[in-house]
Amino acid sequence: MESAPQRGGARKKSAVLFGVVLILLGVAALVHRRVEMPAKRTEVQVFGQRLLVETRRVVTIPPILSGLLIVAGAGMIVLGPRTLAARK
Repeated sequence: MESAPQRGGARKKSAVLFGVVLILLGVAALVHRRVEMPAKRTEVQVFGQRLLVETRRVVTIPPILSGLLIVAGAGMIVLGPRTLAARK
């Protein structure tokens, strides 16, 4: 059976880990602002030839969203363990 301090330590680590993941997502969104996703593949036959038509969906990530992810991640790293410790 786990004691209360060990569970609190695991929660602090998970808050920090979640903060790191948010920061990494924010940095990745800054580096790769455009994300291409395949939307639909269609096979068309023209004059006896088969053609493959593929459409792509392009999603542009605004820099403000990237900044918000980085700030939120930093907030989770700094304030997450403190707020969890204050709940004791």
